[in-house]
Amino acid sequence: MATISAGEGRYRTSKCALVTVGASASFKPLIEEVLSDAFITKLKSLHFTHFIVQCGPDYDYFESAKPKRNPDDPNDLEVVGFPYKNAFRAWFALATESRPDEPYPRAKGLIITHAGSGSILDALDFNTNIIAVPNPALMGNHQSEIAEEMERQGFLIQGKLGSLVDLLDEETLNTPRKQWPPEPDPDSMFPGGLWQVIDMLMPKRRLGDEPQGRPRWLLL
Repeated sequence: MATISAGEGRYRTSKCALVTVGASASFKPLIEEVLSDAFITKLKSLHFTHFIVQCGPDYDYFESAKPKRNPDDPNDLEVVGFPYKNAFRAWFALATESRPDEPYPRAKGLIITHAGSGSILDALDFNTNIIAVPNPALMGNHQSEIAEEMERQGFLIQGKLGSLVDLLDEETLNTPRKQWPPEPDPDSMFPGGLWQVIDMLMPKRRLGDEPQGRPRWLLL
């Protein structure tokens, strides 16, 4: 199982990118893309220090394809992954900027999530950059509809397979996003706001619930 170690760089400012594909459905094309040389190189150029991938049923592929860390470079990108964790939502905090009272400095990072409404709702609870990627292999087009509407309202960036690396630039990642919860937009095809979109597609959940447990991020 993946662990996060600090090595010689434990006191440097960490910057974390996370990917989540959900618990059961395969999203191997997303895993393949984020492990590509071009994507990893771009993360390094943007000074990301850690890359965490929740890869669901594609964990074996992740293990075979993940880049090897250079043991002679303490500042190399550390890439770790696991199939699923019950409290994975708690790991999203790693992509947020650290508070002044936290012992280890952390810059705002990035969450890349499949465009399932539950995972998006979890990500929206954290003040960080969010890219939602619809899974075209799933029945219907509901993930694209949700991602498009959320991007239109300014809550996240919709990503598309084959062009995710193009979204990794300073301008995109420094563009402020609207904070959750949304205000209703009378001009939208969903005048009730994002709640109306999500209510159409999933049972309601209570936002703000604290996750059980917390990742051992203090070693970052």
